[in-house]
Amino acid sequence: MAEDHHERRLLRPARPLYGYRDIGAAGARDSRRAKFRAWVILAVMIVIYLAIVLTIYFVEPGLR
Repeated sequence: MAEDHHERRLLRPARPLYGYRDIGAAGARDSRRAKFRAWVILAVMIVIYLAIVLTIYFVEPGLR
């Protein structure tokens, strides 16, 4: 029984993900800044994807 108490003391709850803490404001994830940031991340992902795919397309002679 004493060991059970010792194990329970060592376990801590997980920390929330960065940017999604409970800041007390309703709709904090739907703010204008959060939506803009999401669109910027999506645009960067699309640009990286196109750069990789088009590089492969133009480098490989059999694909054209």
